[in-house]
Amino acid sequence: MARLYSLLVVFGVGLALCGATDPPQDDDCPNFDEWFFSNNQTYENHPIEFENPLPKWLRGTLIRNGAGQVEMGNRKFVNFFDGFAKLNSWRFPGNGSAFFTTKFIQSKVYTESVAKNDIAPFLTFEGVVPPFGEIERYESFLLNMDNTVVNVFNYSNKIVAMNDIWKVYEVNPLTLDTIGVVNPPTPPTKYSNLARLNVMSTAHPVKEYGTPHTFDILNTFSLIPGMKERLSVVRVTSLAGRELVAEWEIDRTSYMHSFSVTPNYVVLLAAPYYVNMNDMLKYASVVGGMAWNAQDNATFYVVEIKTGKVHTLVTGNVFVVHHINAFESPDGKIVLDVPAQPNPYAFSLYDLAYIHNKTARVNLIAKPVLTRYTLDLKTKNVQRVSFESGPKAPCVSALEMPVFNENYRHGNYCYIYGQVINYNGKGFSHIALVKKDVCNNAGDLMYTAPHQYLTEPWFVPMPGGKDEDDGVLVASAFDGDKKASYLLMLDPKTMTVINRSYMPTRIPFNFHGRFFDAVY
Repeated sequence: MARLYSLLVVFGVGLALCGATDPPQDDDCPNFDEWFFSNNQTYENHPIEFENPLPKWLRGTLIRNGAGQVEMGNRKFVNFFDGFAKLNSWRFPGNGSAFFTTKFIQSKVYTESVAKNDIAPFLTFEGVVPPFGEIERYESFLLNMDNTVVNVFNYSNKIVAMNDIWKVYEVNPLTLDTIGVVNPPTPPTKYSNLARLNVMSTAHPVKEYGTPHTFDILNTFSLIPGMKERLSVVRVTSLAGRELVAEWEIDRTSYMHSFSVTPNYVVLLAAPYYVNMNDMLKYASVVGGMAWNAQDNATFYVVEIKTGKVHTLVTGNVFVVHHINAFESPDGKIVLDVPAQPNPYAFSLYDLAYIHNKTARVNLIAKPVLTRYTLDLKTKNVQRVSFESGPKAPCVSALEMPVFNENYRHGNYCYIYGQVINYNGKGFSHIALVKKDVCNNAGDLMYTAPHQYLTEPWFVPMPGGKDEDDGVLVASAFDGDKKASYLLMLDPKTMTVINRSYMPTRIPFNFHGRFFDAVY
């Protein structure tokens, strides 16, 4: 996958999302590269000023997770996913003031790398340059992945940083100091654990309907070819508390980054992007241990929460990174929305060789299509429908990094917000934030501005709001003209700017985050 950016240039796979031209280079992108440069500066509760008064109801803390450093000593990471995790937070006490904090997660891989001034041999997503030697490759496999660079979550009022692995790192949400690593126990199983590894999970746990608990999944791998592997749905009851909801054996493990939950079901979509532990050991990277089979169907696993019964439904070939929301229709069917991909190759967008190549950045090897699946457990039928884009935002159905009003989790809803990369076909640096109205595409909206590089948004609902889109949409952004980072606030009803605050330091591109209204 590290070489996919060059294939994009050779074959010219340019996908104009909104019907614009396809120039030879992503050249209207001042200082875009700097968005992906390392920044090891740290701040704690640094006062920041916004251009306009903050909403009086805004109280809580936005925490976002992403890579803060992509090299150590003479080694560099191949993919931005592997950059050392650095958290950024914006704290709003509710009195009109605001404070900014940014610190690295003091993980084992980070602290050991700093101590030796070299990237320590832990498992990576896509490897390092120069590559690890043979002994280091084995060591990295045994030590597994340790870099929780993707997301943050709240487990029983404990804030953690996470990746697609079973372990998490707990942090102090007010200071972003690392409290320590948490390796939760794995629930007892009726199957054998001989020659098996419980290591992979998801970076997107989902709240259980009507309880303070959360669901997650656990992949159990076999180290012996031909032996069954295992998939489990687990209830998270506390920072270290895990309960088994369901478990079943599978022939091959599919990579799953997220899943869906309704009041009565947990819904997994297993695409034919298969994980092979022996290949992972051979290549000492996650990507090296995964293989895409474009001929295979995908499988929905629907787990009854009360009984643990598992329903299996087969659908056509598809790859999904992020589930959005799911709910149960009045006739008992399950409805879920996802940005559907034709393959998993969009991960190559974050290869640093691709990021820093203007010619390659014009092209996308795959683009998402906002899709609704309807599952009928009685007939085993799966219906797939793609959403069309409205006239005000012709690229909105190509959104990724989806979020919505979390007050509507598990239920029917209308609005999805997200990020569209290469919204006009002119390159990665052309990024839009969009609002998709799945109830009426006339309500589709988008926001973009020249030389403004925008991350995943987050919707903060207004307490007591009457409408689904009552609140504020916040996103970390980088101003290519000023070479400065800022926090952007949009009015979700109109997708227009209502506020912004420039930061005292540059914030590199970041992946996911959440707003914690109890932390201020």
